[in-house]
Amino acid sequence: QFCMCQPGAKAGKLKKQRPSQRTIESGEENADRSGVPPVCMSGFGWHARGDKLPEEKRVPFNRPSARQVYDALPFVRRYFMYWVRHTGKKEKLFINTFQPLQHKPYYGEHLEDLGVPCGGIGSGSIGRDFRGGFCKFGLRPGLIEHKVNVVPSDQFILSVRRPGEAEACYQKVLCAADVDRSSGQLSAWDFDFPETDIAFRGLYPRSWTCYYISELSLVVVLRQISPVIPHNYKDSSLPATVFVVDVENRSEQDYEVSIAFTFRNGTGYYRWEVDGDCSSKEFQFNPDQEGAGVYGIALEHNIDRMRCTYGLGMKMTEVILIEASICRSFHPSGNGLGVWKHLRETGDLPDHGEPDEASTAEQAVAVCVRTTVAAGEKREAAAELALVWHMPVVKFGNGERTYKRRYTRYFEEREEGARSLCAYALRARERWEEEIEEWQKPVLDHAHLPRWYKSALFNELYFITDGGSIWFEWDEEWIKREPHLSEYARNVMRQHGRFGYLESWEYRMVNTYDVHFYASFALAHLWPHLEISVQAEFTDQVEHVDEVVVRFHMEGDRAPQKTRTRVPHDLGNPAADPWLLTNAYVMHDTGKWKDLNLKFVLTSWRDYKCIVKKERAFLEHVYPAVKSLISQGLSTWDTDRDGMIENFGKADQTYDAWQMEGVSAYCGSLWLAALRVAVELAREIGDKKSEGEWTLTLDKAKKVFVDKLWTGEYFRFCERSRSRDSVMADQLCGIWFLQSVSPEMAEELVPLGHVQSALSKIFELNVQKFAGGRMGAVNGMRPDGKIDRAYIQADEMWTGVTYAVAAFMIQQGDYQRAFDTAWGTYDACFNRFGLQYQTPEALYEKKFYRAIGYMRPLAVWAMQWALEKHAGLGGETEKKGISELRETTFASSKASVAAKSEHFFFLISSVASVETPTARSDDDGGSEGYGSDEKVREGYESSALVRPEKSTATLTTLGATSDDAASSSGVSSGREVVVEGI
Repeated sequence: QFCMCQPGAKAGKLKKQRPSQRTIESGEENADRSGVPPVCMSGFGWHARGDKLPEEKRVPFNRPSARQVYDALPFVRRYFMYWVRHTGKKEKLFINTFQPLQHKPYYGEHLEDLGVPCGGIGSGSIGRDFRGGFCKFGLRPGLIEHKVNVVPSDQFILSVRRPGEAEACYQKVLCAADVDRSSGQLSAWDFDFPETDIAFRGLYPRSWTCYYISELSLVVVLRQISPVIPHNYKDSSLPATVFVVDVENRSEQDYEVSIAFTFRNGTGYYRWEVDGDCSSKEFQFNPDQEGAGVYGIALEHNIDRMRCTYGLGMKMTEVILIEASICRSFHPSGNGLGVWKHLRETGDLPDHGEPDEASTAEQAVAVCVRTTVAAGEKREAAAELALVWHMPVVKFGNGERTYKRRYTRYFEEREEGARSLCAYALRARERWEEEIEEWQKPVLDHAHLPRWYKSALFNELYFITDGGSIWFEWDEEWIKREPHLSEYARNVMRQHGRFGYLESWEYRMVNTYDVHFYASFALAHLWPHLEISVQAEFTDQVEHVDEVVVRFHMEGDRAPQKTRTRVPHDLGNPAADPWLLTNAYVMHDTGKWKDLNLKFVLTSWRDYKCIVKKERAFLEHVYPAVKSLISQGLSTWDTDRDGMIENFGKADQTYDAWQMEGVSAYCGSLWLAALRVAVELAREIGDKKSEGEWTLTLDKAKKVFVDKLWTGEYFRFCERSRSRDSVMADQLCGIWFLQSVSPEMAEELVPLGHVQSALSKIFELNVQKFAGGRMGAVNGMRPDGKIDRAYIQADEMWTGVTYAVAAFMIQQGDYQRAFDTAWGTYDACFNRFGLQYQTPEALYEKKFYRAIGYMRPLAVWAMQWALEKHAGLGGETEKKGISELRETTFASSKASVAAKSEHFFFLISSVASVETPTARSDDDGGSEGYGSDEKVREGYESSALVRPEKSTATLTTLGATSDDAASSSGVSSGREVVVEGI
């Protein structure tokens, strides 16, 4: 009997047995039920079984130190009064500090465990539980209804009959998630599908959910496809998802199989369940030159007084046309008996549910496909079902103006648009999958990229769909309220629309720029026109002014909402009115922040050089803003006129709770890089005067930066403040970004040896000394190897910054350490803490996280950017070091095996001895075998992160001799064991 080594388990005792991640990926844990698992379940991505549990319980941060509490008392008083004023309308808060969102884990009430979300970009999203079910709707623009759990009536139902029998021999809802039916709703439905009989694989924008019906030797795979496709701006904008159902009959008798798909009005949030009348209408498209026939039903209803039409469609062949059925209406809050009984007795849906359950305020509809699967047959695409949500015209919280979704450029606004969307989605599905596979293939097929990275790269993109993204068609009426929009920006938006996304599900601010700086690599790489739209708009915001005076919560000072010659922090709160009311973040006066302006300059250079390929019109658009920002920085922030800007002892940058004073590494490196870019842009446009002046300033600033901050090993945090000597993970942020675009320019700023030394120090301290080396790079670490706890945020690990640091390492050719660093972020969030598809901004060493569903982790695409542009990934010039990469795993020290995580895949037997499996061959995603000696390989100078050898080995037995090791390290106690190359 096999099981994992469990963290904290004493010798001879094991916690609840559950499959290792390795067996989930291979499907071995289901072999005893239905034979060999489907091939689709063994591919790359995030894998889980329905009963997967987190290794560690995490909650939102709520335990500041006494010093931090004391420092924050004035803020708490001011913010509390603001919070009380919003009693009953907390959604209007840009951040609800006192009620942070809690992730949907596998413990406690066992609420939904998030999987790959449904939908494209900017037209709303619908969340999925990886055990089945729909949850966490994001159909109102920019707002994620995180409070919505699995909706009972939004389900797939499987009904199976043996030929000649009057009733189904099997009928269940294909969902193992906890569904709240305390009020008796749908009490006739069977929601008891076993968790252990579900396996999930997620690789955004697709997922596979495998249901094992062992008593019938039947396997059903539900594949989910959303049209998120790089450079395909039409299909990526669609509010649609297609579900393809494969059925494999491994028995010796035929089965008649019915797949029903049910959906109700609203979003599961009680306020929208009775928001106006509902009505439904069938539709049908006959096969023609456009493609296959489509049969379905449209459900019209309201969500927050905005008209919305759900469309459920079925792709028809000549057979499925006959074997399709539709239920036009049933009561989602009734017992559901009419639908359930009719389906069980006939294999089809009734035209209506129970007559006495009729309602126009609440309504659900359903579609069903019935087919026969012969004994031993595998029926691919036994059913193809579409879900669309046609919500073409929307408004934000204040409702001051309406917006047309981007997809309305291609589909009509009337209710009939839902029918057209269903038909288009079902007919385009095969092409979508071909394009998705073509996009992902170079990464997935690469023999040496780690398996976890292949999952992280694509799965972190979930935020593009599920991050409150908004994408609107241009409206000439906008000019009346926004006359500052330039002709250049207008033309960009006319062609490509207006785009925005949230900082976080709970930090309700659109296009938070200091965070977008990191995340923008995803847009620049995959949808560059959207990145240009964002950058063009921020350019016009630089000189825009909002004279409304506000009081800022943290310092208590008053200032205009938006000052001139400043890049705004954000473009507004979707619960109010983005673009009309910018700078929703009134925690601090961001007009004093140093990094916003400098990040704008750097991003302008990247977009100018790499996206628009030095287009003159773009240069002429951004250069005046760049010039004014650099000039303003020199006159306002360089107080001693030495060419280098200073921080003023307040939180005046993105680390807004971590005070910098004097010259700082983070802001100083951004200043150097921005100055160098400004010189280059001045040269490009022919501004000789500014070019000369800034060159002289840059020469002085470079010397000051090194003289004041270089310690001989790293650049210290800042000149003054309690963290002044700390090693900051993001200390060379500006150098990283500039080097990603123009390595030769970056090398002029700081000696390359200094850069490499600083990164080595970060790896040694911030990575290896933090959480045992398995949770990314902590923001601040003291030189003695202790976490900097002087300020809130210093002791946090920022997921997106860790990905950026890893990208920086790749740019130096330090590939293994780069992946060792980034692995900790992914492994902690997706494999250990139950934070998959809701990656937070920050993790603490223990217990806590902060701000789930965050934008910055999209910076994982900075790693791919670096691999392609600096390492020649996949090309003839690919650097040798890539071929030497090994999967990152973990050992806590040279004297013990740290079996803390599923990432180990240690399989041990009850007789305390087992041999390890042979290494995977490279044609299955790279070798994953174990090493062959009994010494821990030191990957990098006593690294706690070790690399596997491509060979087979014997795993040394874990013996039971002492509890000391378990109490100190949280791992299984036992005699000293060392293993090479795990």
